Amino acid sequence: MTTRPHQAGLAVIALFKLVKGVLLLLVGLGLLKLMHADIATLFSLLLETLHLNADSRIIHALVLKVDALQPHSVLMAGLVSLGYAGMLLLEGVGLWLERSWAAYLTVISTSLLLPFELYEVIDRVSLLRVGVLMLNLVIVLYLIVQLKQHTLRSRVSVPRQL
Repeated sequence: MTTRPHQAGLAVIALFKLVKGVLLLLVGLGLLKLMHADIATLFSLLLETLHLNADSRIIHALVLKVDALQPHSVLMAGLVSLGYAGMLLLEGVGLWLERSWAAYLTVISTSLLLPFELYEVIDRVSLLRVGVLMLNLVIVLYLIVQLKQHTLRSRVSVPRQL
Protein backbone atom coordinates (compact mmCIF):
# COMPACT_ATOMS: atom_id res chain seq x y z
CA MET A 1 0.00 0.00 0.00
CA THR A 2 1.48 3.33 -1.03
CA THR A 3 0.58 6.62 0.54
CA ARG A 4 0.17 9.78 -1.46
CA PRO A 5 2.07 12.86 -0.41
CA HIS A 6 -0.03 15.79 0.75
CA GLN A 7 -0.91 18.37 -1.84
CA ALA A 8 0.91 21.49 -0.71
CA GLY A 9 -2.02 23.82 -1.36
CA LEU A 10 -4.46 21.69 0.62
CA ALA A 11 -1.98 21.32 3.47
CA VAL A 12 -1.50 25.10 3.69
CA ILE A 13 -5.26 25.75 3.65
CA ALA A 14 -5.82 22.99 6.23
CA LEU A 15 -3.19 24.42 8.58
CA PHE A 16 -4.62 27.92 8.11
CA LYS A 17 -8.11 26.66 9.02
CA LEU A 18 -6.78 24.68 12.00
CA VAL A 19 -4.87 27.67 13.39
CA LYS A 20 -7.92 29.93 12.98
CA GLY A 21 -10.08 27.26 14.60
CA VAL A 22 -7.82 26.86 17.63
CA LEU A 23 -7.57 30.64 18.10
CA LEU A 24 -11.33 31.05 17.85
CA LEU A 25 -11.82 28.13 20.25
CA LEU A 26 -9.62 29.93 22.79
CA VAL A 27 -11.57 33.17 22.25
CA GLY A 28 -14.89 31.36 22.72
CA LEU A 29 -13.74 29.63 25.91
CA GLY A 30 -12.35 32.92 27.20
CA LEU A 31 -15.65 34.68 26.55
CA LEU A 32 -17.57 31.96 28.37
CA LYS A 33 -15.20 32.29 31.31
CA LEU A 34 -15.74 36.07 31.33
CA MET A 35 -19.53 35.80 31.13
CA HIS A 36 -20.16 36.55 34.81
CA ALA A 37 -16.98 38.50 35.49
CA ASP A 38 -16.77 42.25 35.84
CA ILE A 39 -15.41 42.76 32.35
CA ALA A 40 -15.04 46.53 32.72
CA THR A 41 -12.73 46.11 35.73
CA LEU A 42 -10.71 43.42 33.97
CA PHE A 43 -10.44 45.63 30.88
CA SER A 44 -9.24 48.56 33.00
CA LEU A 45 -6.57 46.33 34.54
CA LEU A 46 -5.51 45.26 31.06
CA LEU A 47 -5.18 48.89 29.98
CA GLU A 48 -3.04 49.63 33.04
CA THR A 49 -0.86 46.59 32.42
CA LEU A 50 -0.32 47.61 28.79
CA HIS A 51 0.34 51.23 29.88
CA LEU A 52 -2.27 52.56 27.49
CA ASN A 53 -3.59 56.08 27.93
CA ALA A 54 -7.14 55.75 29.27
CA ASP A 55 -7.76 59.43 28.41
CA SER A 56 -7.44 58.66 24.71
CA ARG A 57 -10.70 59.23 22.84
CA ILE A 58 -10.56 55.78 21.19
CA ILE A 59 -9.71 53.96 24.42
CA HIS A 60 -12.44 55.85 26.28
CA ALA A 61 -15.02 54.86 23.64
CA LEU A 62 -13.83 51.26 23.89
CA VAL A 63 -14.13 51.32 27.70
CA LEU A 64 -17.71 52.55 27.40
CA LYS A 65 -18.56 49.74 24.98
CA VAL A 66 -16.96 47.12 27.22
CA ASP A 67 -18.78 48.53 30.25
CA ALA A 68 -22.12 48.24 28.41
CA LEU A 69 -21.66 44.52 27.65
CA GLN A 70 -24.34 42.30 29.10
CA PRO A 71 -23.67 38.70 30.21
CA HIS A 72 -26.15 37.46 27.59
CA SER A 73 -24.19 39.20 24.81
CA VAL A 74 -20.93 37.70 26.05
CA LEU A 75 -22.56 34.25 26.22
CA MET A 76 -23.88 34.54 22.66
CA ALA A 77 -20.52 35.75 21.35
CA GLY A 78 -18.81 32.83 23.11
CA LEU A 79 -21.23 30.27 21.70
CA VAL A 80 -20.95 31.68 18.17
CA SER A 81 -17.15 31.62 18.49
CA LEU A 82 -17.21 28.00 19.64
CA GLY A 83 -19.56 26.99 16.82
CA TYR A 84 -17.48 28.69 14.16
CA ALA A 85 -14.30 27.25 15.70
CA GLY A 86 -15.83 23.78 15.45
CA MET A 87 -16.59 24.31 11.77
CA LEU A 88 -13.08 25.62 11.07
CA LEU A 89 -11.52 22.66 12.87
CA LEU A 90 -13.75 20.25 10.93
CA GLU A 91 -12.75 21.92 7.65
CA GLY A 92 -9.07 21.84 8.61
CA VAL A 93 -9.03 18.17 9.56
CA GLY A 94 -11.07 17.21 6.48
CA LEU A 95 -8.79 19.17 4.16
CA TRP A 96 -5.70 17.69 5.82
CA LEU A 97 -7.15 14.25 5.06
CA GLU A 98 -7.91 15.51 1.52
CA ARG A 99 -11.62 14.71 1.72
CA SER A 100 -13.91 16.15 -0.93
CA TRP A 101 -16.70 16.87 1.60
CA ALA A 102 -14.29 19.19 3.44
CA ALA A 103 -13.50 21.04 0.23
CA TYR A 104 -17.22 21.46 -0.49
CA LEU A 105 -17.83 22.66 3.08
CA THR A 106 -14.94 25.12 2.86
CA VAL A 107 -16.04 26.44 -0.53
CA ILE A 108 -19.57 27.01 0.74
CA SER A 109 -18.65 28.53 4.10
CA THR A 110 -15.95 30.77 2.65
CA SER A 111 -18.12 31.84 -0.30
CA LEU A 112 -20.92 32.87 2.05
CA LEU A 113 -18.59 35.40 3.67
CA LEU A 114 -17.29 36.91 0.40
CA PRO A 115 -20.18 39.41 -0.06
CA PHE A 116 -19.59 40.78 3.45
CA GLU A 117 -15.86 41.06 2.82
CA LEU A 118 -16.51 42.81 -0.50
CA TYR A 119 -18.85 45.24 1.26
CA GLU A 120 -16.12 45.96 3.83
CA VAL A 121 -13.63 46.70 1.04
CA ILE A 122 -16.11 48.97 -0.74
CA ASP A 123 -17.01 50.70 2.54
CA ARG A 124 -13.38 51.46 3.39
CA VAL A 125 -10.48 50.23 1.33
CA SER A 126 -7.50 49.00 3.32
CA LEU A 127 -4.66 46.67 2.54
CA LEU A 128 -5.82 44.21 5.21
CA ARG A 129 -9.41 44.08 3.91
CA VAL A 130 -8.33 43.64 0.31
CA GLY A 131 -5.82 40.98 1.41
CA VAL A 132 -8.44 38.99 3.32
CA LEU A 133 -10.84 39.17 0.37
CA MET A 134 -8.13 38.05 -2.07
CA LEU A 135 -6.97 35.23 0.20
CA ASN A 136 -10.49 33.86 0.55
CA LEU A 137 -11.09 34.15 -3.21
CA VAL A 138 -7.86 32.22 -3.88
CA ILE A 139 -8.89 29.51 -1.37
CA VAL A 140 -12.33 29.11 -2.97
CA LEU A 141 -10.98 29.03 -6.52
CA TYR A 142 -8.19 26.59 -5.62
CA LEU A 143 -10.62 24.19 -3.96
CA ILE A 144 -13.05 24.40 -6.88
CA VAL A 145 -10.21 23.47 -9.25
CA GLN A 146 -9.25 20.55 -6.99
CA LEU A 147 -12.85 19.34 -6.90
CA LYS A 148 -13.17 19.60 -10.69
CA GLN A 149 -9.95 17.63 -11.16
CA HIS A 150 -11.21 14.94 -8.76
CA THR A 151 -7.92 15.01 -6.85
CA LEU A 152 -9.63 14.66 -3.48
CA ARG A 153 -10.79 11.48 -1.81
CA SER A 154 -14.54 11.12 -1.79
CA ARG A 155 -14.71 8.40 0.84
CA VAL A 156 -12.58 6.10 2.93
CA SER A 157 -10.91 3.36 0.93
CA VAL A 158 -11.87 -0.03 2.31
CA PRO A 159 -9.73 -2.96 1.18
CA ARG A 160 -11.88 -5.58 -0.50
CA GLN A 161 -11.45 -9.18 0.45
CA LEU A 162 -12.29 -12.00 -1.91
